[in-house]
Amino acid sequence: MSHYICSIVDAHATVHLGVHAFEKTGPQDILVNVTLTIPFSVMRKIKHLGDTVDYEPIRDFIQSWSKREHVELIEHLLHDLVDFCFSDARVAHVEASIKKTAVFSEVEAVGIGISTTRNDWQQLQGARE
Repeated sequence: MSHYICSIVDAHATVHLGVHAFEKTGPQDILVNVTLTIPFSVMRKIKHLGDTVDYEPIRDFIQSWSKREHVELIEHLLHDLVDFCFSDARVAHVEASIKKTAVFSEVEAVGIGISTTRNDWQQLQGARE
C-alpha cells in the first residue's frame, strides 16, 4: 500500500520539563521529531491545503508547550503529541521522538520515542486509563 509521509525534523522548543532539581530551575531546550503516515487512498486528489495533512498545526502544538506549567515526565509531552497527531482521522501511523539537549554534558541528547498505529494507540490508551 502506498502512503504519504508528513515529517517535522528537529523542531526546537523550550519547555519546563524534568524531575531533577536542576531541571526545575528554568526551561530547557528540546528537539521534537514527528513522522505521520497517511494512506494514499485517503488523499488521492490534492488541490488545496485542506486536502493534505498540514504540518503547521503540529508545529504550533509543539511550540505551545513553552506556555505549559512544569511537566515532570517527558512521556506526558510525547503522549499529548501522539494524541494530537491522531486527531486527524486520516493519519494511520505516528512516529515521534522528543530529546532533551542539555541534561548531561558528555551526551548530545537524551530522549524517548514511539512508533504506533492508530489501532495500537487506541488500545494502549484504554490500558493506560
